[in-house]
Amino acid sequence: MENPLATGIPFNQTGNLDRFVFGWLDYTLFSLLLLVSVLIGVYFGFFSKQDSTTEYFLGGKRMGCFPVAMSIIASHISGISLLGIPTEVFHYGSQYAACVVTSILTAVVTSYLFLPVFYKLQLTSTFEYLEIRFARSVRILSSALFTISLFTYLPIVIYVPALAFAQVSDLSIHAITPLLCIVCIFYTSIGGLKAVVWSDTIQFSVTVCGLFAVLVLGISSVGSVQQVWRISSEGGRLVFFNMDPSPLARNTFWSMAVGMTVIWLGHLGIHPGTVQRFLSVPREIDAKHGIAITAVGMIVVKLICVFTGLIMFAKYHDCDPFLTKSISRTDQTLPYYVMDVAGHLPGLPGLFLAGLVSAALATMSASLNTVSGTIYEDFINLRIPESPEKEAMAANIMKGIVVVAGVISVGLVFLVERLGSVFQIAVSTRGITDGPLLGLFMLGMLVPWANARGTLFGGYVGLISMLWLVGGAQWHTIHNRIKYNALPTSIDGCPLNQTLSSVTTPTVSSWIDDSSEEPMILFQISFMYYNMIGAIIVVVVGTIASYVFGVDLESVDPDHITPMMKRFLPSRRYARVSLRNVPLDVAPEKIK
Repeated sequence: MENPLATGIPFNQTGNLDRFVFGWLDYTLFSLLLLVSVLIGVYFGFFSKQDSTTEYFLGGKRMGCFPVAMSIIASHISGISLLGIPTEVFHYGSQYAACVVTSILTAVVTSYLFLPVFYKLQLTSTFEYLEIRFARSVRILSSALFTISLFTYLPIVIYVPALAFAQVSDLSIHAITPLLCIVCIFYTSIGGLKAVVWSDTIQFSVTVCGLFAVLVLGISSVGSVQQVWRISSEGGRLVFFNMDPSPLARNTFWSMAVGMTVIWLGHLGIHPGTVQRFLSVPREIDAKHGIAITAVGMIVVKLICVFTGLIMFAKYHDCDPFLTKSISRTDQTLPYYVMDVAGHLPGLPGLFLAGLVSAALATMSASLNTVSGTIYEDFINLRIPESPEKEAMAANIMKGIVVVAGVISVGLVFLVERLGSVFQIAVSTRGITDGPLLGLFMLGMLVPWANARGTLFGGYVGLISMLWLVGGAQWHTIHNRIKYNALPTSIDGCPLNQTLSSVTTPTVSSWIDDSSEEPMILFQISFMYYNMIGAIIVVVVGTIASYVFGVDLESVDPDHITPMMKRFLPSRRYARVSLRNVPLDVAPEKIK
């Protein structure tokens, strides 16, 4: 058999394509990581205090900033990032590297606009803020938006590693998905936030180790970093400052610096799971340190993913495994590459795929833990009468919600197979709800003039508008009227060209409408701007509607407004008490 490391594609002596599969050591390492997660859940579930909402939901407020930051990074770095970003770079160039700017902007805005308010109020649910700032109806709207967003996103998160694992094993996606989800549901439901944070920290460490190992092996297989850079440059993949101002361009510096920052603010700045972790540390300064660590970690991991995409292109620029039908989806390029460059080292592919699956489990566990608290606080808590047993009952109810939500997510995974590019569809679908949700919090903290009725009106207008925009864009994309042309690859460098002579580029299915009808210009806007558009609509419409319904700044609590906007509130009048005639021997506590 020819050496796959030399050819880039595994062929056997008869000219047929081979398939990379796991060995026993790979399966062992993979299973051990899942076992560690289960044991962590067992420890915190049965040997650590978990009998109240504070313990279960906030870890008793004794968490350290470093494990909290690692948990946030692990929750954000899902399989969509680990598979989607290298594939994005492989086909569209390295503009995603502008995430350095995105990370810095997100950290600054979160630290100085959102965190001071959340930490001051110390609320169990971030959506509770919208109730005390506006009204319960606004809180219910935000909780509904968040729940919809979760069930839109989680199936994609679970499907991606299952797709990768199915490629290197003899198991089907439908068999892998329930197994992974059962493990995650188990340690999340019994262990609470402590189990999630420490499982995320260990899983993230494994993921980073696997990324670095595959990075080094990939560079070695291509030749050198200079060789990777040269081939990527010649192939047009080195794109760092595409300053095209058009909002129709798929991915530019501006869409990353502005559009992606708004997306990350929705995921990190006001996301209940992230705020939950920031509130689990003892002091606000610890939370800010955690945000800084999170930003640095995000930059490191994202840039590794970008460079991995460049290495993949350098290795397969003239022998694209998708064009040769070695893989069935472009999102399988990374696991194929991992098995190619690391398949000769027993255990390393298993370690990397374990990290990939761990990233998905981290995202899923964090989301399940968060949605359990959100559903309980916003829809169940008020319906349970006060009693000494209520706290313990609440923890058990949240565990049950985790199980139910996890089962629903598993069922929705089977719908994801009908979707297109994982990265694009994940960003697009969440734009329907995440943009309007961010807009509600921006109205609350940044617009003192906003009131309940105006905010609610703006929220519904934003949601309806984004349903129309994203739904219309997806409709035209399905019918082949909106297309983003990928940068070229070829199969000219593949061995055994006579075998590949029958390989053709996949044709468009017969159900696709090839009509030349031009979509409305709004539907052609890049999906990277969806969240920003949704947030802007809510803020603008909500502000105007608030003025129509009447503004009452006297009733606004300064604690509900971010510090930099408090200057617009009317000065508070306090009664003055003269101490001139107070006897010196009077104790301070007796002065009324």
